[in-house]
Amino acid sequence: MADEHPLIAVGNDKAVLTELDDEPFYILTDPDLINNAALKDPQKAAAALDMIAMLEPSKGAVAFDLTLHGAGRKHDLAKLLIEPPFLALTLSILAAAALAFLHGLGRFGPPRAEGRAIAFGKRALVDTTATLLKRAGRLGELGGRYAALMRQRAGTLLGAPQGLQGEALDRWLDSRDKGEANSFTARFKATKDSNSLTGMHDAAEKLHDWTARRLGERR
Repeated sequence: MADEHPLIAVGNDKAVLTELDDEPFYILTDPDLINNAALKDPQKAAAALDMIAMLEPSKGAVAFDLTLHGAGRKHDLAKLLIEPPFLALTLSILAAAALAFLHGLGRFGPPRAEGRAIAFGKRALVDTTATLLKRAGRLGELGGRYAALMRQRAGTLLGAPQGLQGEALDRWLDSRDKGEANSFTARFKATKDSNSLTGMHDAAEKLHDWTARRLGERR
């Protein structure tokens, strides 16, 4: 600090130790002179003692005021929250709480009801079964099984003779369709031989539509 008459100076009227006017108080601007690191050196320790002896009055002792360095302070959490550098954090938390409160005042639509863990209905059963088959890696085998199931179902619904199986049943079903030759057999093979889920779905849908159309014509 600037002082025209410092007790200890570093040059250019910069005081390391200065005395307040008309007061028995002194300011040490560089406390490193008497800290633990300095007192390890015998010469610096002796210089510190000489400095204290120079300041010591004829009667009494030298007392050090370290409150500026935080000594003797009680750490109050509530007070720390409203002092830098924690003041910015406190204001941010208060702003976020205010926004959350304002958001909670209004609701966009009615509250959403919690759904069942296991839904009702055929659609839920189909979706659950499809998920299990997909996880088991068995979807690729469904084409042939679905085609065989639809062959037996079509034969039963259209009144096929007892005992017809396999290709013989296919020829009988083809004879039920007068608009297209081998129409059932073509759809049966397409469903059975499909390799992708999209192709399997399209072929199975066409096979189902053929059975539904023939059944409708019969009725």
